[in-house]
Amino acid sequence: MGKSGKETKILLAGITVICLVSFLAAGGIAMLLAKNFQKGLLYRDCGAAGYLLNHEEEPAVSAFTAVPEEKDLERGREALASIGYSERTPMQLLPAVRAYRNQAALYLFLLPVFLLGAVCLLLFLYLRRQHQIFEDAEHTIRGFLDGDTMARIECSQNGDWYSLFHAVNEMASVLSAQAENQRQTKEFLQDMISDVSHQIKTPLSALKMYHEIIESHREDAGAVSSFIQKSQREIRRMEDVIYTLLKLARLDAEMIRMEKDSETVALLMQDVLERFETWAGREHKTIALSGKEETVLFCDALWISEAVGNIVKNALEHTKEGGRITVKWSQSPLMTQIEISDDGKGIHQEDLYNIFKRFYRSRFSTEYHGIGLGLPLAKAIVEAHGGTISVDSVPGVGTTFTLNFFSLTDE
Repeated sequence: MGKSGKETKILLAGITVICLVSFLAAGGIAMLLAKNFQKGLLYRDCGAAGYLLNHEEEPAVSAFTAVPEEKDLERGREALASIGYSERTPMQLLPAVRAYRNQAALYLFLLPVFLLGAVCLLLFLYLRRQHQIFEDAEHTIRGFLDGDTMARIECSQNGDWYSLFHAVNEMASVLSAQAENQRQTKEFLQDMISDVSHQIKTPLSALKMYHEIIESHREDAGAVSSFIQKSQREIRRMEDVIYTLLKLARLDAEMIRMEKDSETVALLMQDVLERFETWAGREHKTIALSGKEETVLFCDALWISEAVGNIVKNALEHTKEGGRITVKWSQSPLMTQIEISDDGKGIHQEDLYNIFKRFYRSRFSTEYHGIGLGLPLAKAIVEAHGGTISVDSVPGVGTTFTLNFFSLTDE
């Protein structure tokens, strides 16, 4: 407020100075115009008086219509000077000159007053408009600071201030995005901690119980051996949870640098097959590979193998004995595509929107498989390669996961 008042005083002082200078200039110009008018009037009167004296026989009207000669001017000047009428005669003694001077001064005073008034009016309207714009901008900014993250300054027009407002809006958008990201991150961490606590609590409780049983049955070697094996199984389960979560956390934080190279897809899929063929054979299930040998994918071989392996593992868990899992790949100028299909029980429509959520477990499934992190990890790996993953499933018929990788050059 103090700064605004100071600026107003400076503006008023400037206007006052301009008014004074304008009035002084108007007075000076009025005097100059009156002086020139006096000279012109004297010239006319000298010519008329000299003409009348030199041409007494001519009509008097000719003195005011004829062009005066030098001799007429000289004689008229002498005649008028003899009665005190010359260039040195004060204007106050000449009514016509005095009236002309006063009229000129009035006009010259009114003109700057009118112009200055118009300028002041326009300036007032402009400043009021600017004040309203800044007041609205301040109100919007305060609303944003109070929590209205959608508040934006109106900046539909052109100009320096609107360019500034546009930059402020961009900054507000960035801050809103960061705040939303932080909120989502906070919610994710809360959910993650809750899920991890639940996943770790169960095996820890089991380990505690197994330990108590072993302590109370030390003499029973068979029981001790059985519960040691169960304890090891729970430990492996906790290891799976912890290691998978660490991988996901590193992928989320972009701490993993993908060692990408041109890899043969057939070899990658063969590696996945070898990892699961014993499991598949034990349950009389078939894993079939289909695709061109020369297909190449620019990727990190270890991570892509893990992503595909997690999907194949999920298919094995949800396929009945004697089922078939097919891994096929194809390539076009635009992208490389890998499909993992099975003829299992399929996925309920409601679950299709949630299967990539961490620790998600379907309410339609009564079977217990895994920890609910395999598919989320596969999705994170594919997206870290700039790819996409989608799923299509028909309950009772089977499920197909599709991985698409755009055919880009080395990054």
